[in-house]
Amino acid sequence: MAGCLPTAHVFMPTARWLTPSFLRRLEALELSVQWVRAGQRLGGRFPINRRGASIEFADYSVYSPGDDIRAIDWPLYGRLERLFVKTYKEEVALSVELLVDATASMGAPVPEKFERATQVALSLGYIGLIGRHHVRMSWIRPVETGRTTPLAGLAASRWLHHRSDIVRLAEQAERMRPGGGVELADWLRRAVIGLKIRGGQAILITDGMLRPADFFRALNALIVRNLEVKVIQIVTPQELHPGRRFGTGAVVDIESGAVQQLAYSPAQLEQAMAEHNELLARFCKRRGVPFVQYRMEESLESFVTKTLPTRGFLE
Repeated sequence: MAGCLPTAHVFMPTARWLTPSFLRRLEALELSVQWVRAGQRLGGRFPINRRGASIEFADYSVYSPGDDIRAIDWPLYGRLERLFVKTYKEEVALSVELLVDATASMGAPVPEKFERATQVALSLGYIGLIGRHHVRMSWIRPVETGRTTPLAGLAASRWLHHRSDIVRLAEQAERMRPGGGVELADWLRRAVIGLKIRGGQAILITDGMLRPADFFRALNALIVRNLEVKVIQIVTPQELHPGRRFGTGAVVDIESGAVQQLAYSPAQLEQAMAEHNELLARFCKRRGVPFVQYRMEESLESFVTKTLPTRGFLE
């Protein structure tokens, strides 16, 4: 087990919840990694097979248009009359993308929802850094326009590599405030290009308050980038039981401003919310994406150290 981060390096007014006892519990955990198809950079501890030339031969792969013809094994073609390319072993460091929903819905119905999402992301980030992975956190929010930066106006940290970087990440994360609205799939399509997201692991932390079709497209945008995708849905008691707050009348979408007339019984509202959440969970299950719902009645420490290990996020 790795040693605890010195207290002087962690404690600051904005991260009092990162107590020494909590950090010690985080250091006993590791990110669960099912497979790695690409990494943040070479020199890590995860072996992958890559087409082309390297040091150690791994296997053959059927030739596909676009493969380097120099990797074709021509003697094998002479025997089998089929084209195969050689693949070679390389070791890469795992890249961990923490994608935190920072749209306006994450600040409602209580601001603690976004705070808890931030704390979950920082906890996972610290576990990743302890495990010698490369960690980056991004915030899903309206993209700043008129900027010519490497991140194309996207709110994201730099790649972090050392456990002491949790301080810098916590400071940046706790300056963020939820606001505005975006189409999740559109944001991710821009992010995978602007942030060069490819390979490794992506953990999406969101309340799931979006159209299911947008959620499905968003996850597909990550899956096709050779990412091992996982989803954490943060929900409040008020969202799980909307019938206790709403009956007849109208509600206003906090992100779009759209007005929706309500004419449902409390039971119908609760059923609609339960069906929405179940639809997201079923889609993840079909795609082999670990999905867990974080109900905020549960403490942060219990969720991270007990629930996430049982749901395939940590071990």
